[in-house]
Formats: sequence, structure tokens, C-alpha cells
Amino acid sequence: MSSFSNTSKVRGADRGLALATFLILLGIFTATMVTQPDVLDGEVEFQTASALARGHTLALGGTPEGDAVREQGFNGRYGGPGREGEYFSWFGVGQAFVAVPFYGLGVVLSKLAPRIEERNARDTFMGVARSEYFPHLAVLWRNSILTAWTAALILLASRRLGASRLSSLIAGLSYGLCTFAWPQARSTLNSVQSTFFLFLAFHGILILEERVARVSRADRRTLVWIGIALGGAFLTRPLTAPVLVVLGIALVTVLERGGRLRPGHRGLLELGWCLLPALALFALFLWTNLVRFGDPFEQGYGDVVTWDGYFNYPLHLGLAGILFSPGQGLFWMAPGALLVFPFVVALVRRRRFALPLLLAGVAAAVLVPVSMTVGWHGAWGYGPRYALPLLPFLWIAVAPTLDRAQGLLAGRILAGVLLGFGAVVSLGGVLVDTTTHTDLALQAARLEWPTLPGNAATQEEERFQRIRWDLRFAAPFAHWRILRHRIATGDDAFPIDEIFFSSDRRPEVSRGEAHPVRLLRPTYERERGWRHLAWVDFHERLGGPVWPVVLFCLGLVVGGMVLVSRNLGD
Repeated sequence: MSSFSNTSKVRGADRGLALATFLILLGIFTATMVTQPDVLDGEVEFQTASALARGHTLALGGTPEGDAVREQGFNGRYGGPGREGEYFSWFGVGQAFVAVPFYGLGVVLSKLAPRIEERNARDTFMGVARSEYFPHLAVLWRNSILTAWTAALILLASRRLGASRLSSLIAGLSYGLCTFAWPQARSTLNSVQSTFFLFLAFHGILILEERVARVSRADRRTLVWIGIALGGAFLTRPLTAPVLVVLGIALVTVLERGGRLRPGHRGLLELGWCLLPALALFALFLWTNLVRFGDPFEQGYGDVVTWDGYFNYPLHLGLAGILFSPGQGLFWMAPGALLVFPFVVALVRRRRFALPLLLAGVAAAVLVPVSMTVGWHGAWGYGPRYALPLLPFLWIAVAPTLDRAQGLLAGRILAGVLLGFGAVVSLGGVLVDTTTHTDLALQAARLEWPTLPGNAATQEEERFQRIRWDLRFAAPFAHWRILRHRIATGDDAFPIDEIFFSSDRRPEVSRGEAHPVRLLRPTYERERGWRHLAWVDFHERLGGPVWPVVLFCLGLVVGGMVLVSRNLGD
């Protein structure tokens, strides 16, 4: 079987460009980050990290928001036998463990600016006083860092595939700026972290392949952090298990091809350097389940998620929605991913089947499980967030395809159009918060489809599905109409016919006797105006200075650009 990469050696200039990509994107992501968790799921995950950092426990409580989550019984359950007084989240605990250092950074900032924390506590959230402003902000920053890091890994992976430095740089930057990865970097959910760990493991496999081919010896350090990455992905989101199987097969293939797994060969033990950390993190998963719920295999979902009750959505409908729905589809939210098809065709024609098979395996492992769930759309997220772990694997096709298109004008134009459209889509998802759009779209959907079959919950889920497929409600386009109205009028009263082209005629106010129209207003303060941007909220609500953040973000971007100029031509 052919190799996964060209086993090209990455040099110092390539690492310099990877660092440049990381710095540029981190500066942009930091400038556009959100002020608080975009959905309550994110608040629950933060409260788990807060409890772990403050009290060395995974049980929620001890803060106003944590106590409110526990009292409402939101996204979790009380512990197993003998632990009924403690409440635990049902989300993967890997989120909490990685968040702890960021939480510590937030605590330091809180001590440096106590007045900001005092002002924050005057406001309410979930019906209780807000708390831990800077810890919230620092933990939110984690996804910006991990997304920028993933983009840097894409650049390095592209170089290992033999792509030019310029095309690899474009691939890394476009992943961050021309896909729904940018809006996802502003979110608080675990898709970003699981994506990072999975692609980190894949990049480690490429490094391992290059080293085995060059010196016929596996690097134990690389094997260890491949194992950590695999275990970290599972600990963050157990549903990544099928992808781990695919990557595990790729790892074994690399070692076997290099003669490291022959019977009796000392290299057989090298696999243990990967398995040991991976199994240790799996043991941590079992232990945390036992501590929380009295059963090592119980994650807290109970009867909420079962194979016969949860994974029973028609596969073809879910798959079509994830890939093609106008309001959520992968190829709408990251059209540059279409470049994977000419890339795969070129590899197959050269009889290099290893990488196409790996990409097909990862695609099936990511898409099939979530396509079988009624929540394939990811609810309030921007883009198909459950498909985010697949995106960097598809994006490694961008750089080689750009190189092949150098001599083809039509190819360059097509690639430019796809990446340009992706930039417009992602920017719309940043300038208008996804919760604002979803809130307004659901308000309009309840008027457009007031009665549907089933109970209230079933009807609301059906509306979620429809606003993903109906072009009038689709996120990429409606975001820009919301932005246009907001800039033109400066208010948050949105005419339903202008934003969603709805024909509802039950007037709330009138724009003229002959043409009454209902106005839609965001439900929550965070969704209004520009308050969803962290630094606008920091300045307007808390009276904090913005200039240090501006200097910090500019410093990151300028530093990255300097590194590009120094390393691109080397």
C-alpha cells in the first residue's frame, strides 16, 4: 500500500510559517471572541471546569450559575448510589481538564481587576448574579487557541504532503478564515477541542511515517503524544471513538510498513508507547464515570441517549442535512472542502490509495453516527459543528490542489471563488452572533408554521429542521440581512418580511397603514447590537479599557506577518 504522505521533511522555515499562521489567526480570533458562553451547554461545561479548579470535584455548585444549573437539572444528573446530593454534567470531562489552566489565568486577571468582577456581579444570568467574569473569558479563549493551532497543523501537514510553502500558508489561513471554523472558535462547546486532538494525532502519524522512512526507527516521543491526542479526543467527546479506530489502523499500518511490528521484533513494544497514554486516559474516563454515576460506562445521559431511541433518524436525511442543507451544510459553510475531490482523484490516478482510504474512513466515522440523530444540525451552533472534526482532514487537500491549479486559469478562479465565498459565509457568522439569528429565525418559524404534528417539543424540533433547509431562513444569507438592517437603522427591531421574507401580517407596529408588518426582537441582552463581541461588552457594560486588547491583537497579527515575510521565501 502507498504511503499517506510524501514523507517530506519539515524545515525551520515551515515551522516559522506555522507559528505565523497561529499568531495571525489567534489575533483575529481574540479580537472577535464572544463575551460569555453562547448556549447554556457551554455554561454547564464551564461550571464543571470551575468546580474542578476550585474544589477538585466534578460536582457542579459553589457559584450562582452552578447552583442554578443544579437546581434546574440542566444537561446532567445527580450522582449514583450514595451521591444523590451532588449534580454532574453529562458532557465529556476532557473539556474540564483542559480548561483548568485557562481558568487559573482568569483567576489571576480577576485579582488584578477586582472592580470589573464587582460590576459583572451586578448583572444577572439564568436569574442569578453573574460571577467569575475573567475565568469565563479565559476559558472561552481556549477555542480560539485550539482553532489557530489546528490551522498551523494543517500548514505543516500540507508541507508533509509535498505542497509548496505559499499554498500551505493559504491552506492554513483559509481554514481559519474561510470556513465555519472561525465562528466555531467563538463557541464554547467541545467540537473544537475534539477536532484539535484528532488532527493532532493524524499529524503525529505523518511525522512518524516520515521518521520511519528516513531512519527506520519510530520516535517514542511522537508515539506518546499520538496516544495522548487519541485519548484526549475520546475524553473530550466519546462519540469520536469510530475516528480513533480509523486513526489507530493508520498508525499500525505505518509501523507495520516500516517493519516495526514484525513478530519477535523489538519494535513491537513501540506500539505500547502510544497505547499506554491512550489507555491511561480511557481509564480516567471510566474512573470519572464511576465517581459521578456509580457505573464506569454511564456518562450521565441515562435514558436520554439510547441506541434505539436516539440514533434512529434516517441516515440519508441526516447526511444530506449535514452536507448540503443551505442553513447548516458543510459544503455551504466551508465550500473550499470541495477541493478534496480533485485531490483524491489525482491520488487515485497515481495509484496512491492510502490517503484517500484514510479520508473516506474518517468521513464515514465522523458523519454516519451524527447523521443518525435527530440533532444532526447541532442546534444553536453555526455550521455543522458535529462535522467539524472532519473539516481539517478535508482541508489538507487545499494546498496540493492549489499547486496543481497554478497552470490552469479556470482552476485558480474556481479555488478563489470557493475560498472567497467561504470567507463571506464565515464573516457573517462572526459579525452577527449565531444565537441572534437562531432566536429570530425560530420566532419567525413559529409564525410561519404555527401548528405542526406532535407535541410542543416535537414541533420545535421540526422548526429547527425547516430553518436549516428553507433558503429564507438559512444562516449564511440571513446573517447578512440582519447585519444590513442593523447597520442601516441602528436598532434591533427586525421586520419579518425583510429578514426572512415571511408573509405574516399580524402587526406589532406599523410601517404605514397599508403595509403593517411584525417586528422581531432578540430575546436576550447578549443577542442585541454588538454586545456579543467580548470587547464591546467589556467596554460598554463593565467600563473596561479596550486599548490593551487592541494592542495585544495587533501585536499577534503583526508578529505573524513578520514571520511570514522572513520564512516564506526561504
